Amino acid sequence: MKGIQELLTNFPTPVILNTYQCEGCSEEVSVTEMTIAGGPDKGKIERFYLGCKCEDIVLAEKALENDKKARMNRTKDIFDQNSLVNKSLLKATLENYLPPNQELHEAKQELLNFVNEFNPKEGKNLLLVGTYGTGKSHLSYAAAKELIEKGYSALFLSVPKLLTKIKDTYNPNSKFSENDLLEFVAMVDLLVLDDLGAEYTNAKNGPDNWTWTKLFEVIDSRAGKHTIYTTNLSSSELESKVNARNFSRIMDDTEVVPMNGKDYRKKSF
Repeated sequence: MKGIQELLTNFPTPVILNTYQCEGCSEEVSVTEMTIAGGPDKGKIERFYLGCKCEDIVLAEKALENDKKARMNRTKDIFDQNSLVNKSLLKATLENYLPPNQELHEAKQELLNFVNEFNPKEGKNLLLVGTYGTGKSHLSYAAAKELIEKGYSALFLSVPKLLTKIKDTYNPNSKFSENDLLEFVAMVDLLVLDDLGAEYTNAKNGPDNWTWTKLFEVIDSRAGKHTIYTTNLSSSELESKVNARNFSRIMDDTEVVPMNGKDYRKKSF
């Protein structure tokens, strides 16, 4: 039986032909030739590219994507989307929104561009702001539906219902934890937070620290991702409702889309 030293001595020595920097992974790659020592291809010279990490990067990205899908599947039952959206919105599309004035026509075009140029790796925020009934919820829900049809993940929530959902997780019989819910909200490709500021409409004592804190957690978790906000409030009204810190977060890298006009829901009159 051959000793280890003899085996190592007879093992073919690889020959490095040249090296270069891979454009894909930026690693230094050695182009190496080696003679196969045994088996049916014994004596055959094979060429190897050692040091390239491209395949590892692709595998890692696939693993992360699969993990993301698995986590979303585990938590998507938290939200029954149909139960959280007003029935009047379920049939809303970008096509069936008929803007009655130029400002609303430009708003519709802005949402069309948002959907057509959507890139989950380059977050962009929109704040649809204007008078009641001009179609802010219609357009934002329609944009979310369009993106779901394209294979992206999207979630449409009124802010009051989101806060109610969070409170529901405090029930000891809840199937989900607050962390489950907030993780799902943080990871979707697009989050629509509808009717911002309305969470205080029926509040007896006005804004409270718990609401402000939860809003901050949600908004902060969306940094670098796509979020659409809608509100009927002016900038000063919204800031006083959500507090200065949350308002600053909302406006960070956010494009304001004005939507003023007659009540769209009363157009038949």
